[in-house]
Amino acid sequence: MMRRWARAAVVAVALVATSCGGSHTPESELSITDPPQINRWITVGGIEVPIGTSDGPSNGEWEPFAGFSHTPQGAALAAITQSVQLSTASDRAWPQVLAGVAAPGEGRDLYAAHRGLVEISGTDPKMVPTIVGYTIDDYSDTAATVGVVQRFSDDSLASSTTQVVWIDDDWRLHLPSETAATITALDAVPSELVDLEETRK
Repeated sequence: MMRRWARAAVVAVALVATSCGGSHTPESELSITDPPQINRWITVGGIEVPIGTSDGPSNGEWEPFAGFSHTPQGAALAAITQSVQLSTASDRAWPQVLAGVAAPGEGRDLYAAHRGLVEISGTDPKMVPTIVGYTIDDYSDTAATVGVVQRFSDDSLASSTTQVVWIDDDWRLHLPSETAATITALDAVPSELVDLEETRK
């Protein structure tokens, strides 16, 4: 029988796999393990996501998330907030969200083609994940690969691999050219986890 995290991943991230960004810091001075300062957590599509004090996003959840710092922390917050916002967007809102948070390319076109064929009526509360934190598997000035670590109601853990690219002075989702997102079951939180749970208010 499929574990609950796998079913929840379908709801939260399966379809995922114009604002000024923050100031640039030389790559040699960046740390991928320093956590972002979190101002608050907000609920998007039933899932709580972190809003940074200075790393973004700089706008509200009623519009596509944008305005992230050109840092690993900005990339991580973009990967978390944008993927949740896109995967939970309503049938009416998803075209606007997709255009705002995803980089142009084959992956975005494929997402639009598949999303247009389905209707989403809401998120099952039993399948809503809690964002635990993240890992950064790869980072450069132009792209980052972020593992978003999630906990589900049965205490199982999973990590969803999300890629973002720096384009038009901001981070945007680089959607995969395949329909399946990369979800990995975890036995424990990764040792390199950037923990965000203690920042909840």
